[in-house]
Amino acid sequence: MTDAEACLAEVVALHALFESWLGAPGHGDFSRFEQAFAPGFTMVGPGGTRMDRAGTLSFLLRAKGSRGEGFRIAVEEGAPLHQAPGLVLMHYIERQWLRGGETARRAAALLQMTPAGPRWLFVQETWVTPPV
Repeated sequence: MTDAEACLAEVVALHALFESWLGAPGHGDFSRFEQAFAPGFTMVGPGGTRMDRAGTLSFLLRAKGSRGEGFRIAVEEGAPLHQAPGLVLMHYIERQWLRGGETARRAAALLQMTPAGPRWLFVQETWVTPPV
């Protein structure tokens, strides 16, 4: 498996965990999030809010099961934008369905290759279809 393929598999797998963690009843292994986000991880959400690793983990811990029944996430158009030794910059669209509404955000994610697999260093999201 190439680094780009491993990173795309990681993007899809972590979003599947987001779906099961945030949806009802809220299940999954929280330690998987802790393993995925590298020290120094930073995320900028589609509304411009910046969260560090601790803030992201705290948000996820509090948000367990908060999206309720029917919450779904799909990853579309996943592809590498750039690669350098040990790093892959991925692009994808994250589509979410919640309570009859649909949102979409375009994301760029920088992942670092490690012996244990890809780890997330940075994510930047931009609304494609914001909530109404």
